Amino acid sequence: MADGSQGSGGDFTVDTDKLKPAVAKLRTLATQLKSAGRELDDVCQSYGQPWGDDSTGKKFYDKYEGPHSQMITAAYRSSATLEDSAGQMGDMVTSFEKVEETAGDEGRRLRVSADDPHGNQGASPGAAS
Repeated sequence: MADGSQGSGGDFTVDTDKLKPAVAKLRTLATQLKSAGRELDDVCQSYGQPWGDDSTGKKFYDKYEGPHSQMITAAYRSSATLEDSAGQMGDMVTSFEKVEETAGDEGRRLRVSADDPHGNQGASPGAAS
């Protein structure tokens, strides 16, 4: 569709060609964020419990575990939100393209010329539609 602006007649246009790469970028970002969260979690778990079992280690763990879990959860949830947004944007692009295609088909089917103002499409003048 056109340029994403609003014309003087209140028309709304969407440039689907520019939205498609944005959808792809959102999906890529979602994948990267999910991968980063998974990698961070895997690396942290690979160290086991390096803080030890003494009281200092327990104090560290008590301060560390909450924010660590929140960060991992946030990465996964953010990734899911981005993926969902990309899916919805992709659906929107498809819908806009179908509307445009349908409108073009209808426009071609219902060509009206100065000689055929009522769309009789070749019927003789004065003939009933």
